[in-house]
Amino acid sequence: MMIKKYRFAYTTIEIQLPNEMPIPDNMALFEEDGSNAASKRYELEVADDLVPVVQQFGTEYPDAKQILRPNMQLLVAADKECRIVKLAGVPAPYAVHIEESAELTRVWVKREIVPHLAIDTIFGSLLGLEKVVLRDNAIILHSAYMCREGKAVLFSAPSETGKSTQAGLWERYRGTRQINGDRSLLVREESGWYAHGWPICGSSEICHNECYPIQAIVMLYQAKENVIRSLGPAEAMKKVMSQITINMWNTEFQMKVMDLIQQLIAEVPVYELGCDISEDAVKCLESVLL
Repeated sequence: MMIKKYRFAYTTIEIQLPNEMPIPDNMALFEEDGSNAASKRYELEVADDLVPVVQQFGTEYPDAKQILRPNMQLLVAADKECRIVKLAGVPAPYAVHIEESAELTRVWVKREIVPHLAIDTIFGSLLGLEKVVLRDNAIILHSAYMCREGKAVLFSAPSETGKSTQAGLWERYRGTRQINGDRSLLVREESGWYAHGWPICGSSEICHNECYPIQAIVMLYQAKENVIRSLGPAEAMKKVMSQITINMWNTEFQMKVMDLIQQLIAEVPVYELGCDISEDAVKCLESVLL
């Protein structure tokens, strides 16, 4: 077995896993030197059959509520949670995640999926990190994270809308840098909101562990003409919330996230940018980034 510690902004976790389990390369960027105590421990193990694990949970918590999500089945009982994790379009699960307590989560991974744990999205799906970082008032935004003049500009939108494309235009025409091509970790600090790096970057393969104050959040949609407008609180709340990782089955989680988003949009400008893939899209956004 090996033990690894990682730190994401102000959250430190410890993972115990078999030596044969691969870890995504991105995780090494967030490896902790050991000076900070872990607020969450994970114990990962390989299983040939996940059915007994789920059956045992059902026996111990017969009144557990079942919730179905596109890539996950949940069994929720009081303060216990069992996540049965699946790949899209594949009925059989590849992992079971059981939160034993606020401090410990155990994860069983199907043996045939082990080689694929090197993929950050698959490895990340085992951990439920959005729940852990929320304890430290941090939320995960689906966004391409760009650094411009020492500040973070976050392009957010549903998948395949062109987040990385817009960030790429800024790199091409203005020499900016992408910190993450798919997600950012947002944290409220004493001096304001900051975007931190995140170990999951999807197919973009752009991942850096860097932190910058947030200048703006830009909600994107594809358009033939480039146009930008500032969003009011109600619209900004709706659009930003749609791109935050939220446990919709957990009322306490939802309420805390909503409180943080309300504070975020009160303190950080949120724009909507209709854009094409030309330098004009850059100029359009540039006109409001003072």
